Parts: sequence; structure tokens; C-alpha cells
Amino acid sequence: MTNPPLHNDTGHFSEPTRRWFSSAFEGATAAQSGAWDTITAGDNALVIAPTGSGKTLAGFLWSIDRLLTGEPVDPSKRLRVLYTSPLKALAVDVERNLRVPLAGITAAAQRLGASVPDVTVGVRTGDTPQDERRRFTSSPPDILITTPESLFLLLTSRAREQLRNVETVIVDEVHALVHNKRGVHLALSLERLDELLERPAQRLGLSATVRPPEEVADFLGGRRPVRVINPPSEKHFDLSVVVPVEDMADPAVSGSLAHARGHGGDAAFEGAAQVPEVSERADAVVAAHSVWPHVEEELLDLIEAHKSTIVFVNARRVAERLCTRLNEIANERASERGEPDDLIVARAHHGSVAREQRTLIEEELKAGRLPAVVATSSLELGIDMAAVDLVIQVESPSSVASGLQRVGRAGHQVGEVSRGVFFPKFRGDLLETSVVVERMQQGAIEAMNYPRNPLDVLAQQIVAMVAMDDWEVDHLEKTLRRAAPFAELPRSALEATLDMLS
Repeated sequence: MTNPPLHNDTGHFSEPTRRWFSSAFEGATAAQSGAWDTITAGDNALVIAPTGSGKTLAGFLWSIDRLLTGEPVDPSKRLRVLYTSPLKALAVDVERNLRVPLAGITAAAQRLGASVPDVTVGVRTGDTPQDERRRFTSSPPDILITTPESLFLLLTSRAREQLRNVETVIVDEVHALVHNKRGVHLALSLERLDELLERPAQRLGLSATVRPPEEVADFLGGRRPVRVINPPSEKHFDLSVVVPVEDMADPAVSGSLAHARGHGGDAAFEGAAQVPEVSERADAVVAAHSVWPHVEEELLDLIEAHKSTIVFVNARRVAERLCTRLNEIANERASERGEPDDLIVARAHHGSVAREQRTLIEEELKAGRLPAVVATSSLELGIDMAAVDLVIQVESPSSVASGLQRVGRAGHQVGEVSRGVFFPKFRGDLLETSVVVERMQQGAIEAMNYPRNPLDVLAQQIVAMVAMDDWEVDHLEKTLRRAAPFAELPRSALEATLDMLS
């Protein structure tokens, strides 16, 4: 495999930043080079590139360089970079990863005899403790990492005063927001933020999988132009579909029992207790002919053959049960070998797991202490999992874009191959999985469109806006229509919403 071309393109930065970058990387990727050209020109940018191409650093490095080497600012006006993430876990991961360039550039500056300020990074999500929230109002960080929901709450509170000096807004994993109402909320929140500022903040959108780029660029910029940086992809995927049984429609399973379960061989894993009329004997028959025992054995074989593995499933309940079974089978094998049977080869990771536990699981996987994690979409987006060398997907992913995002967690470095193995659960799932994997190989992701004029979101934002300020209707309309989802909002719809609210 040929590694993607790298560029010696750090002339935009100060000497300490150039020295740190050249010591840490062989060169800039095409996505980074294009992003820095656009950012330094003061334009808004949408950076589209595969996982592991350095998009997040492309978005942050220019801002970090200015914070570290620019003129000192009033401590009460220090918050100048706002990063929004669709996932709380991703926000925490980015905060952790920013420590490396901050420390590296600071050390390079000190070696050159230059002094640099102490750049601070803060996180504001639903998991942020109350004492940190109070501290934010009096001592804001230089970089704030947050989520769309927390940004909405910040703008609807006294804490919004700390946002008045924001210069750069980074919207990561923008594809996860474009097509839904979370994205509509964010689009309006960004226009509300611009209302607080002396001049609109520069917007940078980052995404690995998005089509068409023009639609997403419109969403990101609203009325303002956005330059799309979309270099040819050099990312390589090694994908395979595994069926661990000769016949997925086992004739030994009775038709009536299969229909009661919904998907034939999938029945045993979903749990006999959910269908009261099925007897224990019937459960034993289903378990004996289910595809799940074969899948579990194959999964454990793959986990044991690799250093770090993420197993993706589509439901939290399945993640917990599969994790339990993998650990049970691993300990059964250990007992047969005469070894201690207290192994933990996999842990579950999903939105219902406490923040501290999620962080611990991620760190154990990265450090190589935990062989596998069974996850839902909680690990799908750009969390840095550089140590992972295999991704397994049980059941077809929800889309081609989701499949690429998930497999992209493996080989998450420039030039690395991302390897993914897909396990369908029944015959219909096999057909869907085969189509999805073929389209993944082709890069044929689904087209997405942002919603137009969702009046429920409009009403929520109007209530928040008038709770903080008095608005003339014409000014309100002008602000709302700067957001792409409401660019063509009829005046009659706005007035009807205001009548309803009043």
C-alpha cells in the first residue's frame, strides 16, 4: 500500500509550532494543507477527509498557534475557540488529545527562549460538575469544548457573556448533525452566537463521510460562503463478511417458533423470557440451532488473535449480553487449559454507562490492557482509538456512512489500513450487510439533506431568545433566516409560531 502524500506546509505558523509539528509528524496531509490555506485566509471551511487524516489537528492547530504566540489578552476575554461535538465522549477525548500539541509547542518555545501563556482547555457537557460550571462564569478557558445541547444552554444563561470574544467555531463530525433536528438547533445557536460577537466567528466543519458536500457546506455556513476542502481519499479498507454456519435457515428450528421470535436463528440471543409461551425445552432447541453460539466463538477467536478490538452492535441490550457471553466463553476456555478463570476480555461501552466508566474503558483499550470493547454508536465517531487494529460489526450497520465511521476506528492513523469484519445474524441481514459492504468499498455513502423549517425547533429557540433579550420581529426573522434550515422560512409561518407561543 502506498502512503498518502505529505506536504511540508507549516509556513503559516510560528517557529515553535513549526518545530513541534516537524518533530512529531513526517509532514502535513492534503486535508491539513488545504485547511490551513483556507483558515489563514480567514474563510469558513468544510474539511472532508477519511478517519486518521488529521482533521481535528487541522482545525485546531492554527488557533492553538495564535493562542500560544499571539498578543496577551484580558483574562476575562480569553475564550476565543469554541469546539462543538455531537458526543460527550468525543468532547472529553478531544480535550485530552489537545494536551499533546499544547505541551509540545510550549516546550519548543521554551527551547527557543520564548515565553508563552498558559493555554487552558475547558469542557462543558451534561456531565460537567456544578463547581466547574460556576468557575466558567468567572474564569473561562481559552478553548471550550462542548455539545450542541450545552451550547444552547450557555446561550440561554448569564454564562453567555463569556462567549462574546469567540473567534473560531469548530463543528466536528458535522455529518452526524446535518440530517437531524440536533443540527437545526446547532445552526440556530451559531447564529445566536454571532449576534453576541463584534464580527461573525470563523466556522470550521470536520467530517469523514458526507455527501453532497455543497449541502453540508450550506448547513455549516448559512448565508456565509464556505470553502470545501475535499482531497482525493487515500484511505484503504480491508472488509469481509463472515457467516459462521453453513445454513443460516436451520431446518431443525420449528417454523412457528422462528416466527414467534421474529428472525429465526436470531431468537436464542434475544432471550426466550421475552416470549412467555415458549417452554424451556423450546428454548433449548432454539439455542442448539441458533447462529449466536457460532458468532460468539468466532468473535472470541478474532479478539484473541488481535491486540485491540472494537465490536459494534446496534443496541445497548445486545452489547451487554454479548459482552457477558464473550467473558464467559473466555473463562471456559481458560478453565479447560487449567488457567485462572477470572478473565475480562471485553467490556460494554454505550450511552448508559457512567462517564467515569466510559473513560476508564477507553483508556484501558488504548493502553492494551483490555482486549475488546463491545459498543454501540458511542464509539462510532472520531474518538481517537489509535491502538485498535480490528473492528467487528455484528448485524448490518444502519448505513454505509455509519459502517465507514465504525471501521475507521481501526487503523486510525495516516496511511494505515482499516480492517473490518461483518457478522450478519440472519439471511435478510446477510443480504443487507453484503450490499452495505460493497458500497463501503466504493465509497458510495448516502446523500443527506438538512431539515427545512422545523417549527418545533423554531419555537424552542424563539422562547430561549426572548427569555434573554427583547427582539423586534424583523430583526428576529433576519437572524433566524441566516441559519440554512430557515433560509426560506415564510413570514406567515414565523407569525403563526409567534401567535402560538404568545
